[in-house]
Amino acid sequence: MKYYIDQSGKIENTKDLTIVAYVGDKTKSLRISAVEKRKLIQVLKKLEGEKRIYIYKIFSSLIYILLSDGSIKDVIIDKEYPGQEPIIKDLIIKLFEAEGLKYPNIHFGIIGKGNPSHVVAIETFRGKLKPDLIVNAKQVVELIYGKKIGRSSHSR
Repeated sequence: MKYYIDQSGKIENTKDLTIVAYVGDKTKSLRISAVEKRKLIQVLKKLEGEKRIYIYKIFSSLIYILLSDGSIKDVIIDKEYPGQEPIIKDLIIKLFEAEGLKYPNIHFGIIGKGNPSHVVAIETFRGKLKPDLIVNAKQVVELIYGKKIGRSSHSR
């Protein structure tokens, strides 16, 4: 069965929360608050510089968290960031590989407003549905950079 992934509330819009949801024969969503996104973006900008790659790293990480139980074999992700699909796919695959997990077949497409994943994402964004997972900045930073973040990796 194919699963469809949609986002509501862009990552770079730091005034609003972000929801990422999938729908297939089951449904799952996650939420990251605006406050946590601001913390996360501040850390990633410091580590990555001003390059917008941090947005794709965050988006990829949220998708990974959503899919990391390994039960989903085939996903279609909404084209949230046109032209950046190869980067996003590569980042998701690297996260799966880093954890020693088999990654799903990843495709991108236009997910319209009638798609159930869009409905779940927007209804969760509006507060009409509860997210299955709540993610914070620390979780995403640790996922991207490993558990060593914040510890000195050099000696004097």
